[in-house]
Amino acid sequence: MISIRKSLFWSLGEKNLGQIIRLISSMILARLLTPREIGIFSLCAALLAVASIFRDFGVSEYIIQEKNLTREKLSGAYALTTLTAWLMAAGLFFSRDLFANFYNEPALIDVLNILCINFVILPLASPGFALLNREMQFRNIFVVQFSSTIVHALTAVTLAFMGFSYMSLAWASLTGIAFQTLLIMIYRPRDSLIFPNPLQIPHVWRFGVMFSSSRAIDTLNTNVHEFVIGRQFGMEALGIFSRALGLINLFWNNVTAAVTRVASPAFASTYRNSEEQLIILYRKAVAVFTVIAWPFFSFVALESERIIYLLFGDQWLAAAPLASILAISALISAVFSLAPNALIAMGHVKRRLQISLLIAPVHIIGIGIASLFDTWTVAAVWIISWSVALMLYNYHLSATLRFTYIDLIKSTLGSFKVTLITISTLILATQLLEMAALHDLLILPLQACTVALAWFLSVRLLKHPVQEEIMNVYIQFRSAKGQA
Repeated sequence: MISIRKSLFWSLGEKNLGQIIRLISSMILARLLTPREIGIFSLCAALLAVASIFRDFGVSEYIIQEKNLTREKLSGAYALTTLTAWLMAAGLFFSRDLFANFYNEPALIDVLNILCINFVILPLASPGFALLNREMQFRNIFVVQFSSTIVHALTAVTLAFMGFSYMSLAWASLTGIAFQTLLIMIYRPRDSLIFPNPLQIPHVWRFGVMFSSSRAIDTLNTNVHEFVIGRQFGMEALGIFSRALGLINLFWNNVTAAVTRVASPAFASTYRNSEEQLIILYRKAVAVFTVIAWPFFSFVALESERIIYLLFGDQWLAAAPLASILAISALISAVFSLAPNALIAMGHVKRRLQISLLIAPVHIIGIGIASLFDTWTVAAVWIISWSVALMLYNYHLSATLRFTYIDLIKSTLGSFKVTLITISTLILATQLLEMAALHDLLILPLQACTVALAWFLSVRLLKHPVQEEIMNVYIQFRSAKGQA
């Protein structure tokens, strides 16, 4: 448990500091680039997000969860990720004209020309990065990720200021990946650089097919709106929608990614020792995660307009109602966000695929129907999709981990109480602040401070399990500061 908390400390540290850098750069870029320019890059990024699943082909997750990782299996993993990544790079490069013609946007060609290079570089790094995760070397990962985030942000802002438009984001992506790869080559575990051996691919193939299939479906679900909105409503509407979703992703990129990065190896390691211990760990993880996620998304749902105006400026205010709808859907998805990691840790990759296959039609068909109306209706589809996903994931967790709906209610009841107290305090404080006729730029920071104070007091009053984790993170921080 100590190693898990230490790993979470470094992972959260990297994500929080990295998110601060990304947020600052986003605030600057929102004033240097138009919604159309953001939309152009966002569409290409969505295409690469789907393609990246087949690029990695589940190799990283295979390396993390494999109980007996031999040099032969590792060489097969290197071979498979190299083969698939380079094939995807070639496919994207030669289909870029078709993609641009479909959307009647020639600018997409230039962006894809640069982003394809990422796929050529990444096989040099992804297995080494997976090994760092497997061995829970999150201090080294902190250095790698935070440094590359700074490089990415500086490149994007500098080039945008120089007038590179949407290409500034493409060059920033390539620069960040190249720098990240260089650092991983330096920090990779000893003897991890193995010559790829295609003859060893069968060791990885079966897991890769199952995992990449389910991940591809999940990623398509996550990005299908980009393709539909870009085609149906245009690049400017896509840029507005991406900004709304980006506000929600501030949390996912900041907290969720940090937690799930630690959760995968932690769940796998715990399950190898004891299934009962995994049940206890998962229950606590759900309680801790929801008590953080629910107040955040409730705050965003209520105050999206003020948040977007303060962070990005008035040209993005159309994203506010979309952000509120998406925040409501995020309240639902927060409940099962760690479920995929638990299923994979237990080796139930097939069940995860089955869940993805059932969710996909609901979401994709819903997006297609909603696109006949407006982007508000498209955003509302997330509420339906994540409700279905919640039921499916908990059904399978009941069958595999004995985590029933009763366990779910018990795990989240404390989080619900904390959220209720926090948001009630926010509503009361907002009424008082508005009566004082303060400017919105002053109201929002005061609201945030009020919410934070109410959250800490309610966590302590209700003795929520997150209180223990906060103390452990504080102790870890003091320890790290003392070592420095």
